[in-house]
Amino acid sequence: MLELLFLLLPIAAAYGWYMGQRSVKHDRQEQSHQISRQYMTGLNLLLSDQSDKAVDHFIELLQVDDETIDTHLALGNLFRSRGEVDRAIRIHQNLISRSGLTIDQKNLALQQLAKDYMVSGFLDRAEKIFVQLVDEPEHREAALTQLLAIYQQTSEWNKAIDVANALLKMGKKRIKNSIAHFWCELAMIEKADGNTNKAVQHFKKALSVDPRCTRASISLGKLCLEDEDYAKTVTYLESVLEQDKDFISEVLPTLAECYHHLGQEQGLVEFLKASIEKGAGVSAELMLAQLVAQHEGTEAAQALLTRQLVRSPTMKAFTA
Repeated sequence: MLELLFLLLPIAAAYGWYMGQRSVKHDRQEQSHQISRQYMTGLNLLLSDQSDKAVDHFIELLQVDDETIDTHLALGNLFRSRGEVDRAIRIHQNLISRSGLTIDQKNLALQQLAKDYMVSGFLDRAEKIFVQLVDEPEHREAALTQLLAIYQQTSEWNKAIDVANALLKMGKKRIKNSIAHFWCELAMIEKADGNTNKAVQHFKKALSVDPRCTRASISLGKLCLEDEDYAKTVTYLESVLEQDKDFISEVLPTLAECYHHLGQEQGLVEFLKASIEKGAGVSAELMLAQLVAQHEGTEAAQALLTRQLVRSPTMKAFTA
């Protein structure tokens, strides 16, 4: 209660002074006394541990005009941040219902109301408002960003792609990796439904949007492996080295299996060497050492690991 008191005291004081100043032409002293009594009523409610009634009282006192709308919005945002979303909604709805607001003021109140709805879990209501705000230039980017968050939460991937593409056209280049992710989500749905061809199309679409999408490459490799198309599997999985070397350890076992089926073990050796050269991690070094041990003996494998240990001291924990 004391926290709320300290939050509302500045508002009460400011409005008491402000309304007192505005009444100067209409019996200033009498109006000021009346306003003071009103605010004292609110403060007394707070002090008597009737914070709900006090907040309602202050909300009713706040007169909406060009000079007070920011305070309404700030108070609404304060309630939302405190988890009192119902009160935030009430304030923002009250603002929107008032006549005399400019279009910009109403749109700003709508934006905050939509955020209230999102916090409350009323995503359909929030979506409706943000869709409306997309047509307002000053709110377009923020509205699209919020819609993207909604569609990700509701797993509406086609809508998410449309919104992300709109943001991409606005210059948000980094969103390409998100768009690729959404295509992968659609692909996984098709795969689960047994629509492998459609899944492949979606994964390829992901790569066309973001050529560095490791998820798409690995998934395509797995689909090709299911069809026993080992050559294509190798192509997709080896591309991971250029996309993100940190994922090499995830694809090496499958690559080794494919090269074994293809009878091209030397191809695996060359890829492992390339991976080591690019610093792809210990997994490639250990797999290469195993191959060397099989064909050249344990001493040769140990010599290889020793050389790699000199180049990469972080291997010590794996060879100790």
